[in-house]
Amino acid sequence: MMAKLIVCVSMLLVLLVALSQGNPLKMKMKATCCTQYHESPVPLRRLSYYIQQDITQNCNIYAIIFMTVRNKVVCANPETEWVQRAIEVTPE
Repeated sequence: MMAKLIVCVSMLLVLLVALSQGNPLKMKMKATCCTQYHESPVPLRRLSYYIQQDITQNCNIYAIIFMTVRNKVVCANPETEWVQRAIEVTPE
């Protein structure tokens, strides 16, 4: 019984260390699957960074996923003018 507890605690510690190595907000963004676009432009000063979403079986649109300074995810159409401007000035 004690051996099982030690193994479980050890595995939990390894998992916690592995998760702490990455940026949890970027992990949240990568786990996000946009299925529709946010229609209105977001002020550029409110955007922290972005990632690109490709079309997959689960994600049916090509999108730019922005993270705002308040840690909100915004799915945007990469073909719109405000998104193209935002990509130029926002870190990836």
